[in-house]
Amino acid sequence: MNNIFSKATSALPGLLVAGLLATSTVHAGDVLTDVPALGYSPQNMDKTVDPRQDFFRYAAGNWLKNTEIAPSDPDVGGFTLLARNLDKQLLTLIKASAAETNAPKGSARQQVGDFYKAAMDDARRDALGVKPLEADLQRIAAAGGTPADYGRLAGRLQDGVGGSPLIMIAAMPDAKDSNTTVMVLLPGGQLLEQDEYSKPEHQKLRETYRQYVVSMLNGIGDPVDTARSNASKILAMEAKVAGSMMSPLQMRDPANTYNMMTLDQAQALIPALDLRAFLKVQGIAAPKKVQVVDINALKALQRMLTELPVGDVKQLLRWFLLASRASELGRPYRLVEEEFSRTRRGLKTSPEQERVVTQQIGAQLYHPLSQLYVQAYFPDSTRREITEMVGHIKDEFATRLRSNTWLDDTTRRAALEKLGKIDIQVGYPSGWVDFSTLDIRPDDHFGNVQRANRFAFQRDMAQVDKPVLKNRFAVATKTTPIAVNSAYNFTTNTIDITAAILQPPFYKPGADVAANYCAIGGVIGHEITHGFDSLGRQYDPRGNLRNWWTPKADKEFKQRTDVLVDQYSQYEILPGLMHNGAMTVTENTADLGGITLAHAALKRFLAKNPIQDVDGLNADQRCFVAWSQMWAYKGRSERLRFLVSVDVHAIASVRAIAPLLHLDAFHQAFGTRPGDAMWRAPEKRVRIW
Repeated sequence: MNNIFSKATSALPGLLVAGLLATSTVHAGDVLTDVPALGYSPQNMDKTVDPRQDFFRYAAGNWLKNTEIAPSDPDVGGFTLLARNLDKQLLTLIKASAAETNAPKGSARQQVGDFYKAAMDDARRDALGVKPLEADLQRIAAAGGTPADYGRLAGRLQDGVGGSPLIMIAAMPDAKDSNTTVMVLLPGGQLLEQDEYSKPEHQKLRETYRQYVVSMLNGIGDPVDTARSNASKILAMEAKVAGSMMSPLQMRDPANTYNMMTLDQAQALIPALDLRAFLKVQGIAAPKKVQVVDINALKALQRMLTELPVGDVKQLLRWFLLASRASELGRPYRLVEEEFSRTRRGLKTSPEQERVVTQQIGAQLYHPLSQLYVQAYFPDSTRREITEMVGHIKDEFATRLRSNTWLDDTTRRAALEKLGKIDIQVGYPSGWVDFSTLDIRPDDHFGNVQRANRFAFQRDMAQVDKPVLKNRFAVATKTTPIAVNSAYNFTTNTIDITAAILQPPFYKPGADVAANYCAIGGVIGHEITHGFDSLGRQYDPRGNLRNWWTPKADKEFKQRTDVLVDQYSQYEILPGLMHNGAMTVTENTADLGGITLAHAALKRFLAKNPIQDVDGLNADQRCFVAWSQMWAYKGRSERLRFLVSVDVHAIASVRAIAPLLHLDAFHQAFGTRPGDAMWRAPEKRVRIW
């Protein structure tokens, strides 16, 4: 349940970033030896398939035939396969660090190595049992139901486990003053997604979750009948809170979430919970102002706290504490949590402990481990080559802005200014976040997790009402050098292209230029386009939320993105499960921009540097095949339902073909014509950027 905080905040446009990666951290599972090689390859194609009828299977059919989902994975594709290889590299570095005996205290090797040793010490974790939680469990049991009690209990949970089921806080740039950090007040965290609490198709999951709650409560001493009763109350409370929250799509709109007010005004929304007591127990000063993300959710919480018996609310708090740290406890608690997670995701086996720990170190010690990774695996030559490609694609965007037929001159000038100010960095930052004061011990896994969480949280909160920290590659699991991702930040107008993604299937040094341009070049173009998609276009060159569009340009833009909403809403992912074109429109716009810019930049490059046909395919054909192969993908039904419910990215197999249908060059390259499944009439093709 360690993702509660990130789940509650990831929809906020300014808090994190818009990136290439689908929802949730990639966890590599079992090592499969028979998976086709990553990256563009004619061997991954199925040339028995007519590209005009099913381009995805033409481009990646042999890969689809020869690739199976690992028993401990929810899906398989470029991200998961690269993550598997990355995990091997990281685990090598981690084990080498753990073997060192004289690494200086506070150094990257000491912290990484000692975290690993403590996390893998099952005997000690098992012996401790639930003891690390006892003090907080007793504190919850002894508390009353006054506003100060609720404030202190929620604050203790925020400080200890990174969130609470009542309210949470975060720090992020003020969307209308992006140089200043503001405190953000968020709805409480929950284990299930919003739809999973209510929709009929998730009834089986809700029952599995209920049994999980019963097992865990029984494990800490509740009689079975009491545990069942408490589990029913907990699920009812969580469902009620979830029903009051904005949908993920509503959370994507800054107009819904930018509710700035004083702390006293926020307090008036929820008098049953003392916000100053909530902050004080964490050692946080009252801010000058606070951004309340979801006003209705706060009002619903007020009703719940005043209507329900204090004993019920305390059961919710107790469960949140236990569930938030179940994976850090010893057996049997960790095994019960693993089994619930395995069942929920439809996995045959749980991921190996070493890989779980590797991912955890990457999330919590993101820069110490990234430093080791960059030193060992990331060549400067790759950084130089990608930086050069970035320049080509950025220049192509500028050229297209100047010739864009639907932009008026006023909006065009503003767009060119914003593009010119986008700062794109490759691989790793010029300066690392200093983790040296973080105390990591070789014999205290639970404490290591607590201290690492507190270190990150307090570092962020220390900047409230102060200038924004300008650290790059520093959003854990999203933009760090060891994240398989690339991301645009709205409030800084910057792009981080991580070291980890600069490997097959996205990039291969010295490989076919056409494949490289339309794979990693498509990624670069995707991120640049994010600055001009339905969300990014609301921010100006300095990262402030400000409308710089004329009414005419605004109307023209919406007419074009509406075409994408309609197109993507027609894709059926599973029987009866349709894609959500509205929720994915920003990423779909970025995909269309990405492949459009990459192909145009490739053509400009080839005009001066012509290349021959390869394997019977010309450069245009290899470009589009490389794009589709990059998105080769299989997912379990549980994973697909989850992604359609919460993810702002289209399913990868849809991303493989949908944007291509708008490119005249694609239809010319493969000779599509009316009646073909891949045909899209010229009047239905949309050019945005």
